[in-house]
Amino acid sequence: MIGKFQFPNGKYRTIYLDPPWPERGGGKIKRGADRHYSLMSVKEILSLPIGDLADPEGCHVYCWVTNNYLPMGLECLKAWGFEYITTITWMKDRQGLGQYYRGLTEHCLFGTTRKRLPYKLEDGKRCQGLTGFMEPKTIHSRKPARMREMIERVSYTPRIELFARESHPGWDIWGDKLQKGEELAWQETNTQGAATAADSGLIPDTGILKKSAIRNARNPSGASNA
Repeated sequence: MIGKFQFPNGKYRTIYLDPPWPERGGGKIKRGADRHYSLMSVKEILSLPIGDLADPEGCHVYCWVTNNYLPMGLECLKAWGFEYITTITWMKDRQGLGQYYRGLTEHCLFGTTRKRLPYKLEDGKRCQGLTGFMEPKTIHSRKPARMREMIERVSYTPRIELFARESHPGWDIWGDKLQKGEELAWQETNTQGAATAADSGLIPDTGILKKSAIRNARNPSGASNA
């Protein structure tokens, strides 16, 4: 359980997460991430049962980490049972906060289980991403679309995103910042009961959205997109 909610219990070959690192900022004015959402301690993040989600045949993990918590992000990968492979760096179009240096970058750590999945191939060539790219910032904490595109190119289904903020086709999702317009907030599931969960497309007592609900959210009329 994470707080009052059940952690996912499926098996996945790709796990993507953006933990709420305890970035509170400094000074008299509240400028940290806690202005926007609840934070977790490093100890709480380390104790997340991420490894339980890994397919026994192999799994890739992608974990966003702020500059301040880069060393702890590497510790998390090890604690969850993954081997660190590389860092993918997002270069933003405008600076953020900082003390000695203002932030322009954010990093996504890529790791794999000891049992490796085979490389994905397309027309006989290995599907690869890049360890750095530039993309403009949008709203607070929203991650760049380019990262997801590279993950989908390099890594296998089934995929899950943890601490998700919106749904995407082909992904299971879990998190407390899912869009209200799609009625995916798992706080509401907990307070309104299983019937509301079923109506909204959430698996009862979890934060996981059923794939059918993603299709319905994208195509509410039920008409075929073919």
